[in-house]
Amino acid sequence: MVKNLRIHDQILFFLGSTGVVSGIFLTNIFRENTLFLLLFVWILSIQIVFFFRTFFVYILVFIVFSYLGGYLSLERLHEIDRITGSFQKETVFFTEDIAIRGTLREKVSESDKNARYILRDITLGTQRLPEKAGILVSFPDSRHKSIDDILSFTGKLSLPTSNEVFDYRTYLLLSDVYATASVAFPDKTGTNPSSALSVVIREIREKLLHVIEDIYPGESAKLLEGILIGERANLSSETKKSFNNSGLTHIIAVSGFNITIILIFLSFLFRSFPIWIRLFLALVCVGFFTLLVGPQVSVLRASVFGLIAYTILLSGRRMRAFSLLLAVAVGFTVLDPLILNYDVSFHLSFLAVFGLLFFGDFFTRIFSFLPKWFGLREALTMCLAAMVFTLPIIMVNFGQVSLISPLANIAIVPIIPLVMLGGFLSMVTTFFSSYLGILIGFPTWLGLSYILQATAWFGGLPFATIPVDLGEYVGVFEIAYFLVVGFLVVYLRGEEE
Repeated sequence: MVKNLRIHDQILFFLGSTGVVSGIFLTNIFRENTLFLLLFVWILSIQIVFFFRTFFVYILVFIVFSYLGGYLSLERLHEIDRITGSFQKETVFFTEDIAIRGTLREKVSESDKNARYILRDITLGTQRLPEKAGILVSFPDSRHKSIDDILSFTGKLSLPTSNEVFDYRTYLLLSDVYATASVAFPDKTGTNPSSALSVVIREIREKLLHVIEDIYPGESAKLLEGILIGERANLSSETKKSFNNSGLTHIIAVSGFNITIILIFLSFLFRSFPIWIRLFLALVCVGFFTLLVGPQVSVLRASVFGLIAYTILLSGRRMRAFSLLLAVAVGFTVLDPLILNYDVSFHLSFLAVFGLLFFGDFFTRIFSFLPKWFGLREALTMCLAAMVFTLPIIMVNFGQVSLISPLANIAIVPIIPLVMLGGFLSMVTTFFSSYLGILIGFPTWLGLSYILQATAWFGGLPFATIPVDLGEYVGVFEIAYFLVVGFLVVYLRGEEE
Protein backbone atom coordinates (compact mmCIF):
# COMPACT_ATOMS: atom_id res chain seq x y z
CA MET A 1 0.00 0.00 0.00
CA VAL A 2 2.78 2.42 0.98
CA LYS A 3 4.74 1.51 -2.14
CA ASN A 4 1.72 2.15 -4.37
CA LEU A 5 1.10 5.49 -2.65
CA ARG A 6 4.73 6.46 -3.17
CA ILE A 7 4.54 5.59 -6.88
CA HIS A 8 1.28 7.56 -7.12
CA ASP A 9 2.94 10.64 -5.60
CA GLN A 10 5.92 10.29 -7.94
CA ILE A 11 3.62 10.15 -10.97
CA LEU A 12 1.73 13.24 -9.80
CA PHE A 13 5.00 15.10 -9.24
CA PHE A 14 6.30 14.13 -12.68
CA LEU A 15 3.06 15.07 -14.45
CA GLY A 16 2.82 18.38 -12.60
CA SER A 17 6.43 19.29 -13.40
CA THR A 18 6.23 18.30 -17.05
CA GLY A 19 2.84 20.04 -17.30
CA VAL A 20 4.29 23.38 -16.19
CA VAL A 21 7.25 22.99 -18.53
CA SER A 22 5.04 21.97 -21.47
CA GLY A 23 2.71 24.94 -20.96
CA ILE A 24 5.63 27.38 -20.84
CA PHE A 25 7.38 25.79 -23.80
CA LEU A 26 4.32 25.81 -26.09
CA THR A 27 3.29 29.33 -25.07
CA ASN A 28 6.76 30.65 -25.86
CA ILE A 29 6.54 29.09 -29.33
CA PHE A 30 2.91 29.87 -30.20
CA ARG A 31 2.95 33.26 -28.59
CA GLU A 32 0.43 34.91 -30.89
CA ASN A 33 -1.99 31.96 -30.83
CA THR A 34 -1.79 30.91 -27.19
CA LEU A 35 -5.53 31.10 -26.51
CA PHE A 36 -6.30 28.88 -29.50
CA LEU A 37 -3.60 26.46 -28.39
CA LEU A 38 -4.98 26.22 -24.85
CA LEU A 39 -8.48 25.71 -26.24
CA PHE A 40 -7.23 22.90 -28.46
CA VAL A 41 -5.47 21.24 -25.50
CA TRP A 42 -8.65 21.50 -23.44
CA ILE A 43 -10.79 19.87 -26.14
CA LEU A 44 -8.21 17.14 -26.69
CA SER A 45 -8.00 16.48 -22.95
CA ILE A 46 -11.77 16.05 -22.66
CA GLN A 47 -11.66 13.42 -25.37
CA ILE A 48 -8.75 11.61 -23.68
CA VAL A 49 -10.56 11.61 -20.33
CA PHE A 50 -13.67 10.20 -22.00
CA PHE A 51 -11.74 7.17 -23.31
CA PHE A 52 -9.38 6.75 -20.33
CA ARG A 53 -11.47 7.61 -17.28
CA THR A 54 -9.20 5.56 -15.02
CA PHE A 55 -6.47 8.17 -15.46
CA PHE A 56 -8.76 11.15 -14.87
CA VAL A 57 -6.74 12.49 -11.92
CA TYR A 58 -3.42 12.21 -13.76
CA ILE A 59 -4.76 13.93 -16.87
CA LEU A 60 -6.39 16.66 -14.78
CA VAL A 61 -3.11 17.37 -12.94
CA PHE A 62 -1.21 17.63 -16.22
CA ILE A 63 -3.84 19.96 -17.73
CA VAL A 64 -4.02 22.26 -14.70
CA PHE A 65 -0.26 22.65 -14.46
CA SER A 66 0.02 23.12 -18.23
CA TYR A 67 -2.40 26.03 -17.98
CA LEU A 68 -0.41 27.39 -15.04
CA GLY A 69 2.78 27.27 -17.10
CA GLY A 70 1.04 28.95 -20.03
CA TYR A 71 -0.24 31.72 -17.75
CA LEU A 72 3.23 32.36 -16.30
CA SER A 73 4.75 32.52 -19.76
CA LEU A 74 2.06 34.91 -21.01
CA GLU A 75 2.64 37.22 -18.05
CA ARG A 76 6.38 37.35 -18.81
CA LEU A 77 5.77 38.01 -22.50
CA HIS A 78 3.22 40.75 -21.76
CA GLU A 79 5.70 42.37 -19.36
CA ILE A 80 8.30 42.44 -22.13
CA ASP A 81 5.77 44.00 -24.50
CA ARG A 82 4.82 46.67 -21.95
CA ILE A 83 8.42 47.70 -21.27
CA THR A 84 9.37 47.57 -24.96
CA GLY A 85 6.35 49.77 -25.70
CA SER A 86 7.59 52.32 -23.15
CA PHE A 87 11.00 52.41 -24.83
CA GLN A 88 9.41 52.83 -28.26
CA LYS A 89 7.05 55.56 -27.12
CA GLU A 90 9.67 57.67 -25.35
CA THR A 91 12.24 57.37 -28.15
CA VAL A 92 9.70 57.69 -31.00
CA PHE A 93 10.50 54.14 -32.06
CA PHE A 94 14.26 54.63 -31.59
CA THR A 95 14.61 57.44 -34.14
CA GLU A 96 15.31 60.44 -31.91
CA ASP A 97 17.76 61.38 -29.16
CA ILE A 98 16.43 61.35 -25.61
CA ALA A 99 17.66 62.29 -22.13
CA ILE A 100 18.61 59.12 -20.23
CA ARG A 101 19.40 58.72 -16.55
CA GLY A 102 20.25 55.48 -14.75
CA THR A 103 22.54 53.50 -12.45
CA LEU A 104 25.43 51.25 -13.51
CA ARG A 105 24.62 47.83 -12.06
CA GLU A 106 26.84 45.33 -13.87
CA LYS A 107 30.03 45.33 -15.91
CA VAL A 108 29.63 43.03 -18.92
CA SER A 109 33.00 43.21 -20.69
CA GLU A 110 36.02 45.36 -21.42
CA SER A 111 38.40 45.34 -24.38
CA ASP A 112 40.74 47.67 -26.22
CA LYS A 113 37.75 49.07 -28.13
CA ASN A 114 35.15 49.66 -25.42
CA ALA A 115 33.76 48.83 -21.98
CA ARG A 116 30.16 47.65 -21.68
CA TYR A 117 27.90 48.07 -18.66
CA ILE A 118 24.23 47.42 -17.88
CA LEU A 119 22.31 50.52 -16.83
CA ARG A 120 19.20 50.05 -14.64
CA ASP A 121 16.84 52.21 -12.55
CA ILE A 122 16.30 54.11 -15.77
CA THR A 123 14.45 57.32 -16.48
CA LEU A 124 13.73 58.02 -20.17
CA GLY A 125 12.84 61.66 -20.62
CA THR A 126 10.30 62.09 -17.85
CA GLN A 127 9.13 58.48 -17.59
CA ARG A 128 10.46 56.16 -14.92
CA LEU A 129 10.82 52.57 -16.16
CA PRO A 130 10.54 49.40 -14.03
CA GLU A 131 13.57 48.98 -11.79
CA LYS A 132 14.91 45.82 -13.44
CA ALA A 133 14.62 47.09 -17.04
CA GLY A 134 18.09 47.70 -18.44
CA ILE A 135 20.11 49.24 -21.26
CA LEU A 136 23.43 47.85 -22.49
CA VAL A 137 25.70 50.92 -22.67
CA SER A 138 29.10 50.98 -24.42
CA PHE A 139 31.76 53.46 -23.33
CA PRO A 140 35.18 54.10 -24.94
CA ASP A 141 36.80 52.86 -21.69
CA SER A 142 36.02 52.14 -18.03
CA ARG A 143 37.94 55.04 -16.50
CA HIS A 144 36.07 57.08 -13.88
CA LYS A 145 33.18 54.61 -13.89
CA SER A 146 32.12 52.38 -11.01
CA ILE A 147 29.19 50.14 -10.21
CA ASP A 148 26.33 52.08 -8.53
CA ASP A 149 27.29 55.34 -10.27
CA ILE A 150 24.30 57.40 -11.43
CA LEU A 151 24.92 58.61 -14.99
CA SER A 152 22.98 60.94 -17.23
CA PHE A 153 23.44 61.59 -20.94
CA THR A 154 21.59 62.36 -24.12
CA GLY A 155 21.73 59.81 -26.89
CA LYS A 156 19.90 57.55 -29.29
CA LEU A 157 18.87 54.06 -28.24
CA SER A 158 18.89 51.09 -30.60
CA LEU A 159 17.16 47.73 -30.61
CA PRO A 160 19.59 44.79 -30.42
CA THR A 161 19.99 43.31 -33.89
CA SER A 162 19.80 39.56 -34.49
CA ASN A 163 20.94 37.41 -37.39
CA GLU A 164 20.23 33.92 -38.68
CA VAL A 165 22.76 32.37 -36.30
CA PHE A 166 22.25 34.30 -33.05
CA ASP A 167 19.12 35.90 -31.59
CA TYR A 168 20.89 38.76 -29.82
CA ARG A 169 17.71 40.55 -28.75
CA THR A 170 16.30 37.53 -26.93
CA TYR A 171 19.73 36.87 -25.39
CA LEU A 172 19.67 40.37 -23.85
CA LEU A 173 16.04 40.03 -22.79
CA LEU A 174 17.09 37.11 -20.60
CA SER A 175 18.94 39.75 -18.54
CA ASP A 176 16.04 42.23 -18.88
CA VAL A 177 18.06 44.39 -21.27
CA TYR A 178 15.81 46.08 -23.83
CA ALA A 179 18.06 48.41 -25.80
CA THR A 180 21.67 49.36 -26.51
CA ALA A 181 23.48 52.70 -26.63
CA SER A 182 26.97 54.09 -27.22
CA VAL A 183 28.04 57.00 -25.02
CA ALA A 184 31.32 58.93 -25.04
CA PHE A 185 31.06 61.46 -22.18
CA PRO A 186 28.30 60.76 -19.63
CA ASP A 187 27.78 62.96 -16.59
CA LYS A 188 28.07 61.40 -13.14
CA THR A 189 25.39 62.84 -10.85
CA GLY A 190 25.77 60.64 -7.76
CA THR A 191 25.71 57.07 -6.47
CA ASN A 192 22.87 54.64 -5.76
CA PRO A 193 24.06 51.58 -3.76
CA SER A 194 21.73 48.62 -4.17
CA SER A 195 22.29 47.23 -0.65
CA ALA A 196 24.83 47.24 2.16
CA LEU A 197 25.69 43.58 1.55
CA SER A 198 26.31 44.16 -2.16
CA VAL A 199 28.63 47.07 -1.36
CA VAL A 200 30.66 44.93 1.06
CA ILE A 201 30.88 42.03 -1.39
CA ARG A 202 31.89 44.38 -4.21
CA GLU A 203 34.61 45.97 -2.06
CA ILE A 204 35.98 42.52 -1.18
CA ARG A 205 35.89 41.55 -4.85
CA GLU A 206 37.72 44.71 -5.97
CA LYS A 207 40.32 44.25 -3.24
CA LEU A 208 40.97 40.66 -4.31
CA LEU A 209 41.30 41.71 -7.95
CA HIS A 210 43.88 44.34 -7.02
CA VAL A 211 45.81 41.83 -4.92
CA ILE A 212 45.89 39.32 -7.79
CA GLU A 213 47.12 41.98 -10.21
CA ASP A 214 49.85 43.01 -7.76
CA ILE A 215 51.16 39.45 -7.45
CA TYR A 216 50.77 38.01 -10.95
CA PRO A 217 51.78 39.58 -14.27
CA GLY A 218 49.74 40.14 -17.42
CA GLU A 219 47.47 37.42 -18.70
CA SER A 220 48.27 35.14 -15.74
CA ALA A 221 46.53 37.56 -13.39
CA LYS A 222 43.51 37.80 -15.68
CA LEU A 223 43.28 34.00 -15.90
CA LEU A 224 43.43 33.60 -12.11
CA GLU A 225 40.73 36.25 -11.78
CA GLY A 226 38.55 34.15 -14.07
CA ILE A 227 39.23 30.90 -12.19
CA LEU A 228 38.88 32.26 -8.66
CA ILE A 229 36.31 35.03 -9.01
CA GLY A 230 34.67 34.41 -12.39
CA GLU A 231 36.00 37.70 -13.80
CA ARG A 232 36.55 36.96 -17.48
CA ALA A 233 35.87 40.42 -18.90
CA ASN A 234 39.57 41.35 -18.76
CA LEU A 235 40.85 38.31 -20.67
CA SER A 236 42.14 38.99 -24.17
CA SER A 237 40.07 37.92 -27.16
CA GLU A 238 42.85 35.51 -28.23
CA THR A 239 42.78 33.72 -24.87
CA LYS A 240 39.00 33.45 -24.92
CA LYS A 241 39.13 32.01 -28.43
CA SER A 242 41.71 29.41 -27.36
CA PHE A 243 39.53 28.32 -24.44
CA ASN A 244 36.48 28.06 -26.75
CA ASN A 245 38.33 26.02 -29.39
CA SER A 246 39.80 23.62 -26.83
CA GLY A 247 36.50 23.07 -24.99
CA LEU A 248 37.78 24.59 -21.75
CA THR A 249 35.49 27.60 -21.42
CA HIS A 250 33.99 26.06 -18.27
CA ILE A 251 37.25 26.87 -16.46
CA ILE A 252 36.79 30.65 -16.81
CA ALA A 253 32.97 30.74 -16.99
CA VAL A 254 30.56 30.43 -14.10
CA SER A 255 28.82 27.17 -15.02
CA GLY A 256 27.40 24.22 -13.12
CA PHE A 257 29.87 21.95 -14.89
CA ASN A 258 32.78 24.14 -13.83
CA ILE A 259 31.66 24.41 -10.21
CA THR A 260 31.16 20.64 -10.04
CA ILE A 261 34.68 19.97 -11.32
CA ILE A 262 36.12 22.38 -8.76
CA LEU A 263 34.11 20.72 -5.97
CA ILE A 264 35.31 17.26 -6.97
CA PHE A 265 38.95 18.25 -6.79
CA LEU A 266 38.47 20.21 -3.57
CA SER A 267 36.77 17.18 -2.06
CA PHE A 268 40.09 15.39 -2.43
CA LEU A 269 41.25 17.40 0.59
CA PHE A 270 38.27 16.17 2.66
CA ARG A 271 37.97 12.62 1.29
CA SER A 272 38.28 11.08 4.78
CA PHE A 273 35.40 13.16 6.16
CA PRO A 274 31.78 11.89 6.36
CA ILE A 275 29.58 12.71 3.39
CA TRP A 276 27.42 15.22 5.28
CA ILE A 277 30.49 17.22 6.33
CA ARG A 278 31.79 17.24 2.75
CA LEU A 279 28.41 18.46 1.52
CA PHE A 280 28.32 21.17 4.19
CA LEU A 281 31.80 22.40 3.25
CA ALA A 282 30.82 22.33 -0.42
CA LEU A 283 27.71 24.39 0.34
CA VAL A 284 29.77 26.98 2.26
CA CYS A 285 32.41 27.26 -0.48
CA VAL A 286 29.89 27.53 -3.31
CA GLY A 287 27.76 29.99 -1.34
CA PHE A 288 30.72 32.30 -0.77
CA PHE A 289 31.79 31.94 -4.39
CA THR A 290 28.27 32.84 -5.57
CA LEU A 291 28.24 36.02 -3.48
CA LEU A 292 31.73 36.93 -4.61
CA VAL A 293 31.04 36.48 -8.32
CA GLY A 294 27.69 38.22 -8.10
CA PRO A 295 24.27 36.87 -7.11
CA GLN A 296 22.83 36.96 -10.65
CA VAL A 297 20.28 34.31 -11.57
CA SER A 298 22.73 32.63 -13.98
CA VAL A 299 25.39 32.33 -11.26
CA LEU A 300 22.87 31.06 -8.69
CA ARG A 301 21.57 28.52 -11.21
CA ALA A 302 25.08 27.29 -12.00
CA SER A 303 25.85 26.92 -8.30
CA VAL A 304 22.65 24.97 -7.58
CA PHE A 305 23.18 22.62 -10.53
CA GLY A 306 26.80 22.15 -9.50
CA LEU A 307 25.81 21.19 -5.95
CA ILE A 308 23.22 18.74 -7.31
CA ALA A 309 25.83 17.09 -9.50
CA TYR A 310 28.23 16.88 -6.57
CA THR A 311 25.50 15.33 -4.39
CA ILE A 312 24.83 12.76 -7.12
CA LEU A 313 28.46 11.70 -7.17
CA LEU A 314 28.67 11.38 -3.39
CA SER A 315 25.35 9.67 -2.69
CA GLY A 316 24.76 7.65 -5.85
CA ARG A 317 20.96 7.96 -5.37
CA ARG A 318 20.01 8.71 -8.91
CA MET A 319 16.22 8.63 -8.72
CA ARG A 320 16.06 11.07 -5.82
CA ALA A 321 18.65 13.17 -7.60
CA PHE A 322 16.53 13.13 -10.76
CA SER A 323 13.50 14.40 -8.84
CA LEU A 324 15.61 17.12 -7.23
CA LEU A 325 17.10 18.11 -10.58
CA LEU A 326 13.65 18.29 -12.19
CA ALA A 327 12.26 20.34 -9.29
CA VAL A 328 15.12 22.84 -9.48
CA ALA A 329 14.77 23.13 -13.25
CA VAL A 330 11.03 23.79 -12.92
CA GLY A 331 11.70 26.34 -10.18
CA PHE A 332 14.11 28.35 -12.33
CA THR A 333 11.72 28.11 -15.28
CA VAL A 334 8.86 29.47 -13.20
CA LEU A 335 11.05 32.40 -12.09
CA ASP A 336 11.73 33.30 -15.72
CA PRO A 337 9.74 31.30 -18.31
CA LEU A 338 11.87 32.75 -21.11
CA ILE A 339 14.91 30.64 -20.19
CA LEU A 340 13.20 27.38 -21.16
CA ASN A 341 13.28 28.12 -24.89
CA TYR A 342 16.10 30.64 -25.24
CA ASP A 343 18.73 30.42 -22.46
CA VAL A 344 21.57 28.26 -23.78
CA SER A 345 23.47 28.40 -20.47
CA PHE A 346 20.41 26.95 -18.70
CA HIS A 347 20.21 24.14 -21.26
CA LEU A 348 23.91 23.33 -20.90
CA SER A 349 23.86 23.41 -17.08
CA PHE A 350 20.77 21.20 -16.85
CA LEU A 351 21.85 18.72 -19.52
CA ALA A 352 25.42 18.47 -18.18
CA VAL A 353 24.10 17.37 -14.78
CA PHE A 354 21.57 15.13 -16.54
CA GLY A 355 24.41 13.45 -18.43
CA LEU A 356 26.33 12.94 -15.21
CA LEU A 357 23.21 11.45 -13.65
CA PHE A 358 22.68 8.76 -16.28
CA PHE A 359 26.11 8.25 -17.86
CA GLY A 360 28.51 8.97 -15.00
CA ASP A 361 28.67 5.35 -13.81
CA PHE A 362 28.90 4.09 -17.40
CA PHE A 363 32.04 6.10 -18.19
CA THR A 364 33.49 5.42 -14.74
CA ARG A 365 33.40 1.68 -15.50
CA ILE A 366 34.93 2.21 -18.94
CA PHE A 367 37.83 4.26 -17.59
CA SER A 368 38.31 2.31 -14.37
CA PHE A 369 41.88 1.54 -15.50
CA LEU A 370 42.84 5.23 -15.19
CA PRO A 371 44.44 6.36 -11.90
CA LYS A 372 42.60 8.63 -9.51
CA TRP A 373 45.62 10.90 -9.03
CA PHE A 374 44.55 14.55 -8.91
CA GLY A 375 41.09 13.58 -10.11
CA LEU A 376 42.27 12.36 -13.52
CA ARG A 377 39.54 9.75 -13.85
CA GLU A 378 36.81 12.08 -12.59
CA ALA A 379 37.85 14.80 -15.04
CA LEU A 380 37.53 12.55 -18.09
CA THR A 381 34.37 10.85 -16.78
CA MET A 382 32.58 14.13 -16.13
CA CYS A 383 33.67 15.62 -19.44
CA LEU A 384 32.35 12.72 -21.52
CA ALA A 385 29.17 12.21 -19.45
CA ALA A 386 28.27 15.88 -19.78
CA MET A 387 29.16 15.92 -23.47
CA VAL A 388 26.65 13.14 -24.25
CA PHE A 389 23.72 15.46 -23.54
CA THR A 390 25.25 18.87 -24.30
CA LEU A 391 26.75 17.99 -27.70
CA PRO A 392 23.67 18.84 -29.83
CA ILE A 393 23.14 22.14 -27.99
CA ILE A 394 26.78 23.11 -28.63
CA MET A 395 26.58 22.09 -32.29
CA VAL A 396 23.35 23.97 -32.97
CA ASN A 397 24.08 27.17 -31.03
CA PHE A 398 27.81 27.59 -31.59
CA GLY A 399 28.17 26.00 -35.01
CA GLN A 400 31.24 23.99 -34.06
CA VAL A 401 32.40 20.99 -32.03
CA SER A 402 35.68 20.69 -30.15
CA LEU A 403 37.37 17.41 -31.04
CA ILE A 404 40.16 17.69 -28.50
CA SER A 405 38.03 18.70 -25.50
CA PRO A 406 38.48 15.38 -23.58
CA LEU A 407 42.28 15.44 -24.03
CA ALA A 408 42.46 19.13 -23.14
CA ASN A 409 40.43 18.51 -19.98
CA ILE A 410 42.73 15.66 -18.95
CA ALA A 411 45.81 17.80 -19.52
CA ILE A 412 44.58 20.96 -17.81
CA VAL A 413 41.68 20.38 -15.39
CA PRO A 414 43.75 18.45 -12.77
CA ILE A 415 45.95 21.56 -12.41
CA ILE A 416 42.99 23.79 -11.51
CA PRO A 417 42.65 22.86 -7.79
CA LEU A 418 46.39 23.35 -7.28
CA VAL A 419 46.23 26.75 -8.99
CA MET A 420 43.22 27.73 -6.91
CA LEU A 421 44.89 26.65 -3.69
CA GLY A 422 48.15 28.40 -4.56
CA GLY A 423 46.34 31.55 -5.67
CA PHE A 424 44.29 31.64 -2.48
CA LEU A 425 47.36 31.13 -0.26
CA SER A 426 49.35 33.81 -2.10
CA MET A 427 46.49 36.29 -1.68
CA VAL A 428 46.18 35.57 2.04
CA THR A 429 49.92 35.85 2.74
CA THR A 430 50.14 39.11 0.75
CA PHE A 431 48.12 40.84 3.47
CA PHE A 432 51.03 40.07 5.85
CA SER A 433 54.00 40.30 3.50
CA SER A 434 53.96 41.17 -0.21
CA TYR A 435 57.30 39.44 -0.76
CA LEU A 436 56.05 36.22 0.83
CA GLY A 437 52.91 36.40 -1.30
CA ILE A 438 54.98 36.71 -4.47
CA LEU A 439 57.21 33.83 -3.34
CA ILE A 440 54.26 31.54 -2.67
CA GLY A 441 52.62 32.70 -5.88
CA PHE A 442 55.58 31.70 -8.05
CA PRO A 443 54.54 28.00 -8.39
CA THR A 444 50.99 29.18 -9.08
CA TRP A 445 52.31 31.47 -11.81
CA LEU A 446 54.05 28.45 -13.37
CA GLY A 447 50.73 26.57 -13.30
CA LEU A 448 48.88 29.52 -14.84
CA SER A 449 51.53 29.83 -17.55
CA TYR A 450 51.19 26.12 -18.30
CA ILE A 451 47.41 26.45 -18.60
CA LEU A 452 47.74 29.42 -20.96
CA GLN A 453 50.36 27.73 -23.13
CA ALA A 454 48.54 24.37 -23.22
CA THR A 455 45.21 26.02 -24.01
CA ALA A 456 46.78 28.06 -26.81
CA TRP A 457 48.39 24.89 -28.20
CA PHE A 458 45.21 22.80 -28.06
CA GLY A 459 43.07 25.65 -29.38
CA GLY A 460 45.50 26.33 -32.22
CA LEU A 461 45.49 22.81 -33.60
CA PRO A 462 44.06 22.75 -37.15
CA PHE A 463 41.66 19.95 -36.17
CA ALA A 464 40.75 21.38 -32.74
CA THR A 465 37.23 22.23 -33.88
CA ILE A 466 35.09 21.33 -36.85
CA PRO A 467 32.35 23.63 -38.18
CA VAL A 468 28.79 22.35 -38.11
CA ASP A 469 25.98 23.71 -40.28
CA LEU A 470 22.79 21.66 -40.10
CA GLY A 471 20.70 24.22 -41.94
CA GLU A 472 17.02 23.39 -42.08
CA TYR A 473 17.57 19.98 -40.48
CA VAL A 474 18.44 21.39 -37.05
CA GLY A 475 15.16 20.32 -35.44
CA VAL A 476 15.29 16.85 -37.00
CA PHE A 477 18.86 16.36 -35.75
CA GLU A 478 18.05 17.39 -32.16
CA ILE A 479 14.96 15.18 -31.96
CA ALA A 480 16.75 12.16 -33.46
CA TYR A 481 19.79 12.66 -31.21
CA PHE A 482 17.82 12.82 -27.97
CA LEU A 483 15.66 9.87 -29.02
CA VAL A 484 18.82 7.79 -29.40
CA VAL A 485 20.22 9.04 -26.09
CA GLY A 486 16.87 8.34 -24.41
CA PHE A 487 16.96 4.79 -25.73
CA LEU A 488 20.49 4.38 -24.33
CA VAL A 489 19.36 5.66 -20.92
CA VAL A 490 16.52 3.12 -20.79
CA TYR A 491 18.82 0.35 -22.02
CA LEU A 492 21.58 1.08 -19.48
CA ARG A 493 19.08 1.29 -16.62
CA GLY A 494 17.65 -2.06 -17.71
CA GLU A 495 21.11 -3.62 -17.72
CA GLU A 496 21.83 -2.32 -14.22
CA GLU A 497 18.51 -3.60 -12.85
